[in-house]
Amino acid sequence: MPVELHPPMTSLTPLAKNLLTMMDQGPDFIEVLGANGVVHGVSAGIKSLGGYDPEDLVGRPYQDIIHPDDCGRASKVFARALKGKPCEAVKLRYLHKGGSWRTILASARSFLADPAIHAMLFLTRDVTAQCAAESSLASANSKVVRLTEESSGVEERQRRYLAAELHDDVQQILVGLRMSMAPSQRLPVERVPGELVADWIELLQKAIDHMHDLTVGLRSPVVTDRALPDALRSHVDHVRMSPSQRIAFESDDNLGSVAPNVALACFRIVQEGLANAITHSRATNLRVGLKCVNGYLIVSIVDDGVGFDLRDALARATVVGRVGLSSMRERVASAGGRFEIETAVGEGTKIVASFPVEEKTAPARSAH
Repeated sequence: MPVELHPPMTSLTPLAKNLLTMMDQGPDFIEVLGANGVVHGVSAGIKSLGGYDPEDLVGRPYQDIIHPDDCGRASKVFARALKGKPCEAVKLRYLHKGGSWRTILASARSFLADPAIHAMLFLTRDVTAQCAAESSLASANSKVVRLTEESSGVEERQRRYLAAELHDDVQQILVGLRMSMAPSQRLPVERVPGELVADWIELLQKAIDHMHDLTVGLRSPVVTDRALPDALRSHVDHVRMSPSQRIAFESDDNLGSVAPNVALACFRIVQEGLANAITHSRATNLRVGLKCVNGYLIVSIVDDGVGFDLRDALARATVVGRVGLSSMRERVASAGGRFEIETAVGEGTKIVASFPVEEKTAPARSAH
């Protein structure tokens, strides 16, 4: 639709001219409008804020530079002011001469009945920078809320994990010990069978071992790009396995530069993956790998066990609140990596986590 240009008003009242002059040096700008919404004058502030010379806008409807989506609100404010009713400031977007959109806080007031001014005044304050800061703050607050919720979720899952470990292992051992000792409390000390005492000692040792393993598992190891292979090798050496299970560890000598959070994620993945495999897979052979391939640090746990239904396992883990696979996936994602599982019932399991790193040189392979 062609824009109808109105001839500029050439006889601004002296007071109206003074108002425009007073606003020339301020951070805001003021528009003097006729009853039909045509611009009769603009203060010089429009030059620094909007890129326009005041003469560029004189004779044009004020809506010409208002964002189309905001013209309705601007018209309501103008119409209300035209009737002499009080108006609250409204936030509007206006077009900068360079093509970008800026934001103003505008209010209108009618002085048509005042012969000293005889015009409508649009008082505007540019709040573009303030709106950008508020948007950034809102985005930052949203991220803080999301991270807080994620942190609370991890903490809650860890609590459930600890409760399950203490209940399933340590508590059951102690309950068994109490049941074994109960009948003996009626016997003289010298008549308590030595084999029974040996069983008690064995049960207590199991409880101690489980508590020790749980404590070690919760402690954050100090692992860096150089210490990571040693930390994994030490963990593999000390993992408790049945005599029928064998485990191998293979790593690259030169891993490149590995961030501490990535190194810790690798350690926890191996720790959790081995614990699951040893406990549930019934595997004969397990293999842990740590290598660099095409700029990625790859850690893997492979077993030849019975495998499992991945979808079903994830669903059950969600219902009962166990950490396991979900914890590993979240840990890898938080370190900027990718997590994959290959498994099927009767076909063993392969867990792979990959993280982008800076490779130094072609790695030489060593085996343990």
